[in-house]
Amino acid sequence: MLKIIKVRYQGLWNSEYPIVVNRLIDIVGAHNPQSLHLQTSFDRLSAFQPLLQKIEVQERADRDSASLSELDQQRDTLFNVIRGVAKTHQRTPIDTTISLHASRIIAVLKKHGTDIPTTNYTAETKRLYDLIADISAQPEVMASISALALQPHFELMIELNTEFDRLFMQRNQRQSEMERVDVRAIRNECDKAITLLWGAIEFCLVEYGEDNYIAMINAINKLNGYYKQQLAARAARRKAKADVSKEEAIVPIEIE
Repeated sequence: MLKIIKVRYQGLWNSEYPIVVNRLIDIVGAHNPQSLHLQTSFDRLSAFQPLLQKIEVQERADRDSASLSELDQQRDTLFNVIRGVAKTHQRTPIDTTISLHASRIIAVLKKHGTDIPTTNYTAETKRLYDLIADISAQPEVMASISALALQPHFELMIELNTEFDRLFMQRNQRQSEMERVDVRAIRNECDKAITLLWGAIEFCLVEYGEDNYIAMINAINKLNGYYKQQLAARAARRKAKADVSKEEAIVPIEIE
């Protein structure tokens, strides 16, 4: 007798869960659930689609926040490297030219405040823009940046600050349009609807004959088999002490 490959959808990340459930809904919907006596179970699960969309929106905003934190740390590091290198060379007794370059950089950093990395997101972004503009407008300071081999650090700091600003505005826009939902509660209830769907399919196989269900179950098993394998591999990496939280999400599988 045909059997459905079962997979614990609880193991999916919030970014993965809506994709997988929507694929499951698409599969069942494509096989005329009414003719297969599955309309009630199908409708129960399909009713979660608006909530799944809200989970996706909320997850994107949360991922933006995590990316912002990483970008902020990176631009802080670059600022501190530039300041640290300049301070070190400022004290060198060997080459007065290098010391002069270092002092020139320190002077402009002090002008804008060496506490820049400790300020809030908005203030830091604005102050870095001002600092970058000031340095870029002074050829002698730019020459000092180059003399201390800090040009790559300076250019990357510009790039990161610009990207941070873009992502910060994007995150704020998404949050302003977003209705926050209880993801755990939604997933728990959706999981129950999925379990009821499995039960309905298994009942109908016995009641109405499995021939009518072969194509649909094969498609479901392709979906579930893929994610079961991917989740098992992730669990193995976690058991081996890998930090799976920093991995990319599972690439969705296409079901024809």
